[in-house]
Amino acid sequence: MAESKATSFKKLYQAPLPAILALLIVYVWQGLGHTVMYFMEHKWFPDSYLTAAFVMGWVGAALVWIGRNKSENVATLLGFVGGSIIWLSWIEFSFVWVADDLQVPGVIWGAKETLPEYRVMLSSVGVLMGSLLFFFYNRDTRCNAFMWLHRNLRLNPGERTSVANRNFASITAMETIYVTWFCYIWLLFLYNPDILGTDHWVTLATCAGFAIWALYLIQRLWWFQRMAPALRYAIPTAIIAWNVNEILEKWGHLDEIWVKPQQYAFELSMAAVVLVVVVALAIVSPARRIVDRPNVPAEQQG
Repeated sequence: MAESKATSFKKLYQAPLPAILALLIVYVWQGLGHTVMYFMEHKWFPDSYLTAAFVMGWVGAALVWIGRNKSENVATLLGFVGGSIIWLSWIEFSFVWVADDLQVPGVIWGAKETLPEYRVMLSSVGVLMGSLLFFFYNRDTRCNAFMWLHRNLRLNPGERTSVANRNFASITAMETIYVTWFCYIWLLFLYNPDILGTDHWVTLATCAGFAIWALYLIQRLWWFQRMAPALRYAIPTAIIAWNVNEILEKWGHLDEIWVKPQQYAFELSMAAVVLVVVVALAIVSPARRIVDRPNVPAEQQG
């Protein structure tokens, strides 16, 4: 009886449930990550947030290390959480530190202020593009964007090796960091009035393009049958969708509720509850596909 109930429960994890859970995890975290940074700077560690960020980064690194030999579900979740923590702590707060040290002022690009740390972040574009070559040239890449470029640019990085024993935690962590980093840099180029500006037609086209791209990726993600592949695919999907939100905030069409906890305490609390619930549901999701979907590509079935 217990086994029958467990099997029935697992059958609930059919498309589109893995896609919905994965999208919620990544999308909601994009906002709550800003909230965590705000609390670290202004509430939790106002006089020692750099020290706290340094320690927090090691926690993220430890999670990625722990996930190196776990099951695919656990490794993917630990990779996403660890990568998100590393980005929020070591990476974002390193820009805060440099901006403070150089006394970089914030600027008004669009309807809201661009903080000093993001102006400093723009200087990392060379490191981003240079280090991305490692992943672009990697013959074992499973990144759909890179594989599409390889095909259409007639580039052959070499034959793939076996997929066995892949370190999903490390792969997911690096995916989280690089997709987040790339999108930040792209948006900062758009916002900077010396380059384009928030009112430039390219910014408008980018917003529309991100929305269309996100919808395209969501409809592909919709049929994923397993949580781990769905979460890895949801990372670029949800972050691309989040960029639409970011641009709308820059235009003044949306309020940045994530850094206004006094004003939006209820909304942020509900977002935190949703995140905890969907992560818990992802943790208990079955490791294997329960029901095959006919006429759906294997890569989308997960």
